[in-house]
Amino acid sequence: MNRGGSMMKKMCLYTGMIFVFLLMAMGVWAASPDTTGPIKIGFMGNMSSPSSLSSKGAATMAVDEINKAGGIQGRQVKLVIEDTKGEIPKCVESYKKLIMNDRVLAIIIAEKVEMGVAGMEIGAELFSEYPHLFFSTVGSGDDIWHRVRDNYKKYRFGFQTYYYISTNFLKIWAPENTDVFKKQVKTNNVAIVYEDMEWTKPLRKGLPNVSPSLAGVYKEKGVNVVYETTISLDQKMFNPIFEEIAKSNAGIIDCVVGYIDQSAFIKQWSQSSARHIPMLIWGGLAGMPPAWKMTEGKVNGVMVGSSMVKVAITPKTLPFMENLVKNYKVGPIFGSHTTYDTIYGFKKAIEKAGGTGSVDKLIKQLEQVEEVAVLGTIGWNAKYHYNLPHPKYLTPVVQWQKGEMKVIYPAQYKNADYISPTDLRK
Repeated sequence: MNRGGSMMKKMCLYTGMIFVFLLMAMGVWAASPDTTGPIKIGFMGNMSSPSSLSSKGAATMAVDEINKAGGIQGRQVKLVIEDTKGEIPKCVESYKKLIMNDRVLAIIIAEKVEMGVAGMEIGAELFSEYPHLFFSTVGSGDDIWHRVRDNYKKYRFGFQTYYYISTNFLKIWAPENTDVFKKQVKTNNVAIVYEDMEWTKPLRKGLPNVSPSLAGVYKEKGVNVVYETTISLDQKMFNPIFEEIAKSNAGIIDCVVGYIDQSAFIKQWSQSSARHIPMLIWGGLAGMPPAWKMTEGKVNGVMVGSSMVKVAITPKTLPFMENLVKNYKVGPIFGSHTTYDTIYGFKKAIEKAGGTGSVDKLIKQLEQVEEVAVLGTIGWNAKYHYNLPHPKYLTPVVQWQKGEMKVIYPAQYKNADYISPTDLRK
């Protein structure tokens, strides 16, 4: 009887060991976040894209700074980088690898929102077995935070960090623009030029039960929309548009663009009948230092939303820009600030949560965190997970004046007054 009992015990032990092995092989036991080793962050981007490269440099800088200062709660941070090549299948493959093989705690996707959405969907499938966090740090489209809004339980792990989301372009940026139109340019008549992309759709068409279109917002604010058109990304000839605008009685050209051939666009504006009409560009090349050389100085007088200005919005602003260029050899273009600030917000949440043992605790802390950032304050809306907008997080309006970008808005950061393009050309 004793020998039989001993055999039975051995069989139970062997069965238990096999069961444990199978659980580990399937990843069930391995799913809990590591609470002792390095804190791993996955970074994904298109490494042929300037914004992804700049964001990678910013992420590397943040991790280097944190590790030099002792890590997060004494643990070092490790950045694992994947090149998506701008392809959705590669994005999905990389996301799976980072979560299932590299066992990262968080993933940053620093490219257009469509890539973020692809990652977020596969992340939702993996989340129950592999709890983790996801951050989209490039792209203003609403598709990321709409998923959190529509199904919080499924997508609660996802957060969006960008200068503006499309909804806040309508609710915040558009009213701010009317201040620039009326108080700086002294006009109530605007011509709007959109680029044909997903991020401009809500601006062109409005959001049901949320906001009218951009033109509708302007009208509500007492600005007359005298001309409106949409251009394609591959368009190269803009003269006909500028000639139509010149006849429209517009006092300013509002360019809802970021990805068109801005060099050609600006050069053709400067030589058209509309060259005396001030122009505001929402982002892109015009807000970067190379724009002066690339447009042969024709950008003189153009206003643009730019995060590349050397104005101390917080104590972090200037050191961030200087260190990124000097030590990481990339310029602080769009996506770099949001990526850098996201990592510091993530660090603060871990500290507040008391560690990485519970991803749900980290989510709750991310919903509450507010931390000094490069462009203001980093934090996220507790309900929808988009980052806290203006005036918490700022994108200054600058004007090109004689080869330099000068801040003309908001007033507390301005270092120059607006000057008309005509006067600047004298």
